Amino acid sequence: MTIAIELLASGMALEARRSLQILVLALVGWTLTSLDDTFVAVTSAVAMTLFVTGKPEALFGTLGDQLIWLLLASFLLAAAFKASGITDQLIALAAGRLRSVQSLAYVLTAILLATAFVIPSTSGRAAMMVPAYAAIAGNCTSARVRRAFALLFPTIVLLSAFASPIGAGAHLVAIDMVQRLSGQEIGYLDWVVLGLPFAASSVFLSTSIILRLFLTAQERRGMLVLPPNSLKREPLPRQPIFWIAAAVVTGWLTEPMHGIDPTILALIGALAVFFPGVGSISFRDALRDVDLSLLVFLAAMICLADGFVTSGLNESLVTMVFRPLRAGELPSIMFIALVAMIGLLSHLIIHSRTARVSILLPPTLILAQASGADAVMVMLTLVSATGLCQTLMVSAKPVALFGRLEENAYSAGDLVRLSAVLMPVHFLLIMAFVLIVWPAIELMLV
Repeated sequence: MTIAIELLASGMALEARRSLQILVLALVGWTLTSLDDTFVAVTSAVAMTLFVTGKPEALFGTLGDQLIWLLLASFLLAAAFKASGITDQLIALAAGRLRSVQSLAYVLTAILLATAFVIPSTSGRAAMMVPAYAAIAGNCTSARVRRAFALLFPTIVLLSAFASPIGAGAHLVAIDMVQRLSGQEIGYLDWVVLGLPFAASSVFLSTSIILRLFLTAQERRGMLVLPPNSLKREPLPRQPIFWIAAAVVTGWLTEPMHGIDPTILALIGALAVFFPGVGSISFRDALRDVDLSLLVFLAAMICLADGFVTSGLNESLVTMVFRPLRAGELPSIMFIALVAMIGLLSHLIIHSRTARVSILLPPTLILAQASGADAVMVMLTLVSATGLCQTLMVSAKPVALFGRLEENAYSAGDLVRLSAVLMPVHFLLIMAFVLIVWPAIELMLV
């Protein structure tokens, strides 16, 4: 394979050819082998340092990158948030006022959407919701209602992540790659303004589809009464972590007004929750909850992206490989539609959300330059599409987690049935946002 690249890309500079060989070998490692995604990423980053950049300090420095610290602080905040039981309390408050299956489903959707702003891991949010699901499932009137809620939790956890830049590690990878490969910066508020409307539309539409696909009208209107003491928690005003998390999110959203770096805000919040008497988990225990694999993976991807740029690979590919697109043979809207379809189907082969974005985004951004499409729009298209990954039990950890909680929670056939409806609906939703909503939002922001 490396020999073929040497022959086919002989017109490229030596550094660009080495960079392309490393990229192709990494893609093979991620898609065709059972090697750990982070292992492949670190191996590729070391190879990039040895054969392309020649700067070990650039590799070591990635662990000190601002995005790494932001993710670390977010994991610490999330650990304290989960230990406080605030989410269970919000669900208990909702359950105390609502009685029908469909009303509880929509309120759960709203709560899960809100957690994307605090907890940076879909797996972590899914695990946090297991007690709430167990309380609801234990009081469901039938197996069909229990199955609908079992499908609802992982589906909404995965799709709601797009609302926030810290909703999934893949988002931070995407932000960093767009900045390094196209030079465009995306702030926290920028992402929320563009991502929240899509995520809200996506999750409430999906909840409606699940309710109508798996329940009858009578079942949707059926009563669901939870024992008041089964989800009992401390009152919200007595939970300092709730106010600290709210202050951090408010600080992120108002960054243009005060100018304080979002990572510094996250670190201040992460330190505040571990003061004596504030949280119920120690700093040491919270550090054990940090997804070290994701942090190292992100650092390695930063090194790889730097290598693509410094080697000139992106410019070489645009010039030599995608010249026909420069001539306008593929309209930008057709290119974006193709990106959306590839993103929606990619989870069938690549089972890690971060790996999907890491693999697909660099060549997609390079193609975007050639086809004249906006890099941010292309990134939003790909990342929103890769967030839908409910077709197989192995497609995402939250799907596997809820599918194995109890016997017959949902079957492989249920997932395929749901995905067969969600996938075309989300393709149309993505195109509607690409053609109408996101351009309108960008015009308002100018």
